[in-house]
Amino acid sequence: MNRFTPECPARVLAIMPHPDDFEFNAGGLFAQLRHRHGAAVQLKVITTSTGASGHHRLGPDETFHRRLGESRASAALIGAEAECLRQLDGSHVHGQVLLSQNLLGGLWNAIRAFRTDYLFCPPVARDPLAGIHVDHEETACAIRRVGYQLGVPFAYPTLGAEPLIEYRSPLIILTDDVYNAEKAYDIAVDISATFETKTAMALCHESQVFEWLPFTRRAQPPTREAFSDAFRARHSRINERFGKLDDVPREYYRISRWGCAEQPADREWLFG
Repeated sequence: MNRFTPECPARVLAIMPHPDDFEFNAGGLFAQLRHRHGAAVQLKVITTSTGASGHHRLGPDETFHRRLGESRASAALIGAEAECLRQLDGSHVHGQVLLSQNLLGGLWNAIRAFRTDYLFCPPVARDPLAGIHVDHEETACAIRRVGYQLGVPFAYPTLGAEPLIEYRSPLIILTDDVYNAEKAYDIAVDISATFETKTAMALCHESQVFEWLPFTRRAQPPTREAFSDAFRARHSRINERFGKLDDVPREYYRISRWGCAEQPADREWLFG
C-alpha cells in the first residue's frame, strides 16, 4: 500500500550548490515524480549558494535576484518551490561554500523544516585525482556530515519554529556530478518522457546559459535551439562515461547510507 497521498504527500528535496545544478542533474526525475504522483508529492529545491559570485557584468545583489527568480521560474514548471539556504546565522553564501557549523546548522534546519522524506544532493568525490568544484564538494560533505544528526531533535538551534521531536532522517540519494566524473551508479533513469521539460527548466537560467557561461568560454551566446542540441549531446557524453553507448537521455543516481536505510518500496516509488 502506498503511504503517500495528496493528503499526506511525499516530500522530496534537492539541495544543490548553485542555481541550475538541480536542472542539469535531477530535473528529469523530478518532472517524472510530478507526472507520476501528482499531488501525492511535494517538491522543493534549495541551493547552498546564491550563485551571485559568477557574473561578468552584474554585482552580487543583482545577480542573486536574477538567479533566484530564474530558479523559481524553473521550479514552477513542475510545481516545485525554490529557495536559497539560510545558514544558522541567517546569512546566505554568495560563493565559496565551506564546511562549518553555520552551514551544517542551516542545512539541518532546512531539511527538517520541510519534513523531508527523500533528499537528493551531490556526491563526495572518492578519487583523490578527480577534479572538484569547492561548492559542490563542500555541499556534499556537509550533507554527509549532518545526515545522522537530522533525526536528532536538539542538535542545533531551531530557526523559526519549535523543534521537531518525531522526525527521522530521510533517505539520501546522490546525483551525478560532472566535476568528479564518477563511473559507478545504482540507478539509471530514462528521462526521455520529461526531457523537453528538463530542457525548458534549464533554459530558465538565462543569466547562466546565455551570459556567464558563454563569457567564460569566450564564445558567442547560443540560440535556444543550439543550447537544446548541446544539452542533449551532454547527456550522450554522460551515457558514454557510464558505459551506455546510445543517445537515450538518462540521469544517474546512487543510494547513500548517509541518512535512513533504503526500504523495499523506495526505489520503485522514486524511479518507477
